[in-house]
Amino acid sequence: MEDGRQRAWAAAGEAAAARIEDGMRVGLGTGRAAAAGIRALGLRVAGGLRCTGVPTSRASAALARELGIPLGRMGPPLDLAFDGADAVDPGGLVIKGAGGAMVRERIVADAAALFLVLVDGPKVVPRLDAWGVLPVAVVPFGAARVLGELADVGAVRRPGLNDDGLVILDLQVPAGADWVALAERVDGLAGVVDHGLFRVPLANVLVGAPDGGCAPAG
Repeated sequence: MEDGRQRAWAAAGEAAAARIEDGMRVGLGTGRAAAAGIRALGLRVAGGLRCTGVPTSRASAALARELGIPLGRMGPPLDLAFDGADAVDPGGLVIKGAGGAMVRERIVADAAALFLVLVDGPKVVPRLDAWGVLPVAVVPFGAARVLGELADVGAVRRPGLNDDGLVILDLQVPAGADWVALAERVDGLAGVVDHGLFRVPLANVLVGAPDGGCAPAG
C-alpha cells in the first residue's frame, strides 16, 4: 500500500513539475506529496531548467538545497506553487497543516498565479469529516486562552512550536459540523494567526495514481 501511495505522489509531483517554465519563481510546499514535487523539480533543474524555489518549511528548504534548486525569499509574486493536502472534499475545501506549516503555505498559495494541490486517491474524501482535524496556528502568548475558547471542539495543543515559533492546536471537528463556519469562528479569536482550511478549484487538485497516472480532481 505504501509503495502505491509513493508512486501516486510521485506522479502528482511530476505533473506539477512539468508545468514549471524557465525563469519561474515557484512555491515549494511541505509534506510527502510536496516532497515528491520538489524531487521532480530537482530532476528538471539538473537537466538545465532555471527557476527559484520559495520553500514553506525548513524541511522543504533542506530538500531543495540537496537537489540543487536555487532558493529565494518571499517578495515578488510567484508564478506557480505546489503543495500537498490532508483531505480534499468535492466542493474544493482542503485541509492542510498536519506538518504545522499552513501559515507559510497560505502566504505562498496566495502569492502564486497558479496554486496546485498534490494528493493521491485516499486524500479525496466525500466530506472533511473523514479527516476530522482542523489545525490552528496561535501566538504562544495567547495559546492558553485560545485553547480554552475552543475546548468545545476538543482543541489539543501539539508539543513544541512550528518553524514560525507558533503553537499548533488541533481541533477535533464533530461529524456534520460546518467547517467554514468553524474556520470563521477561529479567525475571530485574538491570537490566532491562521488555520488549515483552504479552498481550491478542483481543476488545480492533481490526483496521482499508483499506476503513474495523474488527473485533476474535477
